[in-house]
Amino acid sequence: MLKVMDRIRIPHFLDIATYMSLAAMSLLGISGLPSLRSKLLALGLILVFGCLYHFVFRPGRYQQSPNLYFAAQVLTLGLLFMLGSNNSDAFNFLFLMLCIHIAVVSTPRVAALWIVLCYGLVNLITLALHGTEGLYAILFYAVTFLVCGFFGYTLQQVERARDRNQQLVDELQAAQQKLQDLAVIEERNRLARELHDSVKQQVFAISMQLGAARALLDKAHPAHGPVEDAERLANQAGAELTTLIRELRPPGLESKSLTMALQEYLTEWGRQNGIVVDLKAEGISTIPFPGDETLFRVAQEALANVARHSQARHVTVALTHQGNELTLIIEDNGAGFDMGRVEKGVGLDSMRERLAAVGGRLDISSQTSSGTKITAAVRRA
Repeated sequence: MLKVMDRIRIPHFLDIATYMSLAAMSLLGISGLPSLRSKLLALGLILVFGCLYHFVFRPGRYQQSPNLYFAAQVLTLGLLFMLGSNNSDAFNFLFLMLCIHIAVVSTPRVAALWIVLCYGLVNLITLALHGTEGLYAILFYAVTFLVCGFFGYTLQQVERARDRNQQLVDELQAAQQKLQDLAVIEERNRLARELHDSVKQQVFAISMQLGAARALLDKAHPAHGPVEDAERLANQAGAELTTLIRELRPPGLESKSLTMALQEYLTEWGRQNGIVVDLKAEGISTIPFPGDETLFRVAQEALANVARHSQARHVTVALTHQGNELTLIIEDNGAGFDMGRVEKGVGLDSMRERLAAVGGRLDISSQTSSGTKITAAVRRA
C-alpha cells in the first residue's frame, strides 16, 4: 500500500483557500446544472467533500487510511464533475484543490501517482461530455495540475522547514536552560567551597579559642558565663553553616536514586543535629526523574526548619509512589506552630516555589505543641 509522509500542520491559508473555493466554485458549478434534482445532488456531493476535508483531513485522521481518503475525495469530485454542468470548470477547480491537498501531505511519488490519476479522470469525463472540443481544456488542465502539484510540494517543504526551525529553537532553549542550571550549580559549588575553606574554618577557630578561654577561667569568674554562651553560639553557627554548605552542594542524584540520596543525607543530618530520623520508602522506582531533585531540595529545606525551629526529638520521612504521583511526607514531634500566624521567611515559600516549577503541590499541617507535617507531591510523566 502507498504511504504518505508523516502528518504536518495544515497552513491556515490553505484552509481559507479551500473553504472559499468550495463555496464560490460550488455556487458557480451548481448554477450551470439544468434541473433541481441535479443541483441537490451536486450540493450533497459538495457537502461530502467539505466534511471529509474538515473532519478527516485537517485533524490528520486520514493517516489511518490515506489512500482510502484520497479515493473517496476523487470519487466524490468525479461524480460531481459527471453531472455535466455548463460551468464544469468550477468543479474542476475543486480537483485542483484536492491535488494541492495530496501534494502537501504525500511523498513526491505518491503525490505524482494521485495527481496523474485525477488528471486522467478529468480528461476521460471531459472527452465523454464534450468530445474533441475538450482537447484544448485537457492541454490547459495538464499545466494547471502540474502547477498545483508543485505548489502543494512547496507548501509541504515550507511547513517541514518551519517544524525543523521550531525544533531547533526548542533545542536551543533547552540547551540554554541547561547552561543556566549548570551556571547556578557552579556558583553554588563555588560558594560552598568558599564557605567551607574560609568562614567555616574561622568559626571553628573561634569556637576552639572560646573553649580554651573557658577552660582557663574559674566558674566563679564573671567572664565565664559570657564566654560559655559565646562558645555555644559559635558551635551553633558552625552547625548551621555546615547545613547551609550541604544545601548549597547536595549529594548528586545522577548516580543514585532519590531514596539512596535521602538515606545518606538523613543519616548525616540526624547525627549532626542529635535527632532520631526514620526513612520509609514504598513502591519507589529507581528510574531517575526531574522531580527527584525538587523533592530532595524540599526535604533539605523542611529538615533545616525542623533543626532550627521545631525542638523535635524524632522525625519521620516517608516516600511513596502511587500511580504516577511521587509523595514526600516529613513529620516531626516538635513544638509546631500556629498556621494562622506563621511568618514568611522560614522556607515555606521557597518549597512552594520549587514544587510549583515542576507542577507539584505542598500541604502543611501544624498545631502548637503537636508537631508539623509537610506533604510534597509531584507527578511523574
